[in-house]
Amino acid sequence: MKKLMTILLCSAGLLACASGSGKKTTDCDEGLGLGTDGRCHVVCEDVDDCGDCQACTGDLCYDLSPCPDLCGNGDVDEGEGCDDGNTVTEGCAVGETTCTVCDATCQWREIDLTDCGDGQTTGTEECDDGGTAPADGCSASCLVEADWSCDATQTPSVCLPIPDAPVIEGEASAGHADLYWRWSTPEGADHFLARVNSGAESETAAAETTHTAANEGLYTLEVRACNVQGGCSAPASFGTQVIYYGAAWRPVWRGVAKSDLTESPLGEAVPVSCHNCYNGPADEVYTTAEALAKIQLAISRRADLIELDLADALGTICVNHGDLNDCTGHPTLSSLLDDPTFADADAMLFLEIKEGTAGPDAFAVALLDTLDARRKFVRNGRPVFIRSFAALERYLAAIRARLPEYPFIKDYFRFSLLYSRNAIASVADFQTELARVKNTLGYDMVEFEYRQKNLPGLTMYARSLDLGTGVYTIPGSFGEAFIAALRHEVDQITAEFRADHARAVISETNLLAYVNAAGCASAADPQVLVHRNTDGAAQSTPVTVGVAPTASAFGTPPLMFDGPGEDRYGCSLDFRSAQGVTGRALPLGATSSQSTQGFFVTAYVNFDALSFTGTQAIVNNAEAGGFALELYGDGATTVIRFGVNIGGTYRYQSYNVAATGLPGNAALNGTDGYYLFGAYDGDGGVYLWIDQEANGSGGTFTGNVTPSAQPALAGADPQPSEPSDARF
Repeated sequence: MKKLMTILLCSAGLLACASGSGKKTTDCDEGLGLGTDGRCHVVCEDVDDCGDCQACTGDLCYDLSPCPDLCGNGDVDEGEGCDDGNTVTEGCAVGETTCTVCDATCQWREIDLTDCGDGQTTGTEECDDGGTAPADGCSASCLVEADWSCDATQTPSVCLPIPDAPVIEGEASAGHADLYWRWSTPEGADHFLARVNSGAESETAAAETTHTAANEGLYTLEVRACNVQGGCSAPASFGTQVIYYGAAWRPVWRGVAKSDLTESPLGEAVPVSCHNCYNGPADEVYTTAEALAKIQLAISRRADLIELDLADALGTICVNHGDLNDCTGHPTLSSLLDDPTFADADAMLFLEIKEGTAGPDAFAVALLDTLDARRKFVRNGRPVFIRSFAALERYLAAIRARLPEYPFIKDYFRFSLLYSRNAIASVADFQTELARVKNTLGYDMVEFEYRQKNLPGLTMYARSLDLGTGVYTIPGSFGEAFIAALRHEVDQITAEFRADHARAVISETNLLAYVNAAGCASAADPQVLVHRNTDGAAQSTPVTVGVAPTASAFGTPPLMFDGPGEDRYGCSLDFRSAQGVTGRALPLGATSSQSTQGFFVTAYVNFDALSFTGTQAIVNNAEAGGFALELYGDGATTVIRFGVNIGGTYRYQSYNVAATGLPGNAALNGTDGYYLFGAYDGDGGVYLWIDQEANGSGGTFTGNVTPSAQPALAGADPQPSEPSDARF
């Protein structure tokens, strides 16, 4: 039999099994293209589509012969005539006028020096500058010397040094498609040849270029600096990895790479900031060392955001809780950012502008110069947040206007406006302002004082605009309650609270039920989702809405849609008995209470009537046990109350709806929305907050909440003997 050392199998009809190896033809199969040499070649987009020692030229793979990676290795490889271990064309030995040498391309070359030095480039001469002195570009053998180029068309030849390779500046990682690089201009450079991912070179006189990234991945720029004769340096290269972090987050957190960003039990990002992370608990001025100690402690506690307040003092950006004229005794922004531990962390800068007198443009340039010199803080995966109250928005506008001048950091800024409590009284006017922030200013987030009236309605309207929302500054006293209530309603929380403790409250898997109907498409949506997470696994159960009650079972409430101008935005569960909606409740699932545990219940409600006799349930699990958030009227007085059953007795905290004693809501009405939350933790008071305000507790108690065997309901008290009795 025949002896077979190698076997090459090709598909039937394939004319070229490897690029350039087929016979000349005028017809190529699929995946191949006809090259300038009359042969079929593999079609390519870049060099990665080609084989070893091939180049992607004109969308086709061509063999490089000899392979540039092999020439100069000392071995005579395929396609080489010689290989003397280098890629230099040597001249003849001293005294010789003719010789044969191995040239720079690993081919034999005949050298004739008979006329070398006469200024005429003839025969085997590559150049002739009229002399035989070395180190001037044209060697004593009339060969072009390494790192030089010569114009042999001139008499005598004119030789120029080849420029050094340029130094390229770019982003190692980019979170956007419009890539940008710039580079130095070496001495003697007249123009540049640039290419991305081994594509075709393009000539440019500018020391910069752009490229649009089609997908995530590595984009490598190669640039050669060339002199006026076209003599070019070896390529300099710079790789930019395009990565889009946080694609699953809401828009304000997309682009964040922090692997342990604080999450709610439903997997929503709710980052926590270290409030005033540079001074003492009573706003004492810290030295730079003391401020860095506080920052590093916050980082160790996994704070997501480090809040620093900025002011200008004679051209220096200082860190201080207010404007000032002298930075003496205060940390400067640069002194804090120069700390390597801070720089290498992944906590994001949360910068608030406190400056009020400096020119906005000068302040913007000073801040951007400081950040551009410290790009570890402003990069893909670690955006910086620039914030101010609306009165100082001119500084945000100036910073944003200057960003195009800082191409390597411009894509990693987020802008946020803060509003004091009830800064805009009208809900409609506040919604108009939020639309302006997003659609006119183009900012990314707004932050509300944590007791803001109609907070859930405003946050849902902002969310409909893809505008992030934050709250500030949740106090240490009862901070757990406020954080727990708001963790599903906002995108960010600032609290006078240890970062690790705040994170624990936000992420705790104690969610018995959560419903937010506001995100509906319309009132015709057929269902709402009841979310739960009590064991680390989030679950969402659809519940059909708008089901009419029967003689043996309650129905479910329909949805009601409110557009802009209302205290609630989007859909609400509709229990309006005056509109014929009766016998309805929304099942929330079974609940339980264990030793040392209690309940925390929230609801955002708009009441249509506050004068009646009886009980109207809001969210209840009370059947000789559990909890109740409800209205109760005896015909003369109506109270809103939250209670838990302890030892067989209900313990309530109540407010007279006509005289609550709360500054923000002295009396409740049938027009406004109210954010309610009640709490009992198994050892302490029974509390009820209205719009984040409370007036004492209903007494201090110790003991488990009596377990209820009934499921929790929204809009009804679960009375098994009265299955159709929905009383709210």
